[in-house]
Amino acid sequence: MNLDFDPNKNYYDILGVSESADADEIKKAYRKWAMKYHPDRNRGDDSAEEKFKEINEANEVLSDSSKKQQYDAFRSWWWGFGWFWWWGFGWGWFWGTQFWWVDLGDLIWGMFWWWGSRRGWPQRGDDLILQLTISFEDSYHGLKKDISYARLVKAEWVEEKTCAQCNGSWMIAQQVRTPFWVMQSQAGCPTCEGAGKEYYKDGNKLEHGGLEEQKESISVNIPAWIKSWSKIRYPGKGNGWLHGWPEGDLYIKILVRWSDVWRREGNHLLTDIDISIFDAVLWGEVEVKHPEGPVKVKIPKWLQVGENIRVSWKWFGEKKLLSSWGDMVVVPNIKIPKRLSKDQEKLWKELQEKKA
Repeated sequence: MNLDFDPNKNYYDILGVSESADADEIKKAYRKWAMKYHPDRNRGDDSAEEKFKEINEANEVLSDSSKKQQYDAFRSWWWGFGWFWWWGFGWGWFWGTQFWWVDLGDLIWGMFWWWGSRRGWPQRGDDLILQLTISFEDSYHGLKKDISYARLVKAEWVEEKTCAQCNGSWMIAQQVRTPFWVMQSQAGCPTCEGAGKEYYKDGNKLEHGGLEEQKESISVNIPAWIKSWSKIRYPGKGNGWLHGWPEGDLYIKILVRWSDVWRREGNHLLTDIDISIFDAVLWGEVEVKHPEGPVKVKIPKWLQVGENIRVSWKWFGEKKLLSSWGDMVVVPNIKIPKRLSKDQEKLWKELQEKKA
């Protein structure tokens, strides 16, 4: 059973939100905890890094409507009917105050292995996932980066022998005892991993059905405007598989470093800037940092506290027909002067009197 989530984890508790939380609440909670536990802010703290991964895992599920629906349905089904799932296709149920465990996984796996091995069921190697951390500027412009990794490939010049445990049949018989019956099942042979054969090279047995580790290099093209936790897929660059079946895929998971200057919300590029109260009341012009270079931004007259300034054509976006585009959003922090000269104080008092 391949799930995009861990049913043993309560993602709502991880993000500190209720199960009725909407998308905005989940988004705000994720940003809050991601800022607190981001690796760039907790260098050398392994526990913070693990917490950050857990927070991102929870957000990946709860922010995706499809995954969230599956997760909620699974949790409801799990507790509602008394059945529950265990890692490795295990199933069980409660009967009064007793609990009986029936490992149906071996039976189900054995049935599919037998069917697949004789009907050409398309087996493939394991997928590999590598994480690549890039700067915020690189996520805006895109870049090309060479990386190295290791994967399992079919070994050459190997000696092939029939597996002594399963005698080349790929399968072994197993018995599962329950309070009511004994269940006979078939499972893939653990010695040869269902290959029916064992492989040796230079007198040493090769695990994984005659596969050996090989170093690989690949040039990763990271597109502009990529979002954090996006995945780039390279077909056939994962691990090999038994009997010459196709290799798995390689996925490069992109993590964008936290920036002290910019942040991203959807396709909007946000940045904070300090402005004086005089520029806020009258007008002015400030220079704002942008990944493409400094941008001069005009401050509208009578800017209110909490009001943002939008600059068009300085966005994140997707180069697709009818796609959505964002703006650069300047978030002003109006600075109140801590000290005034006597002349300045006099002018402010005159303004106050005229207001009265």
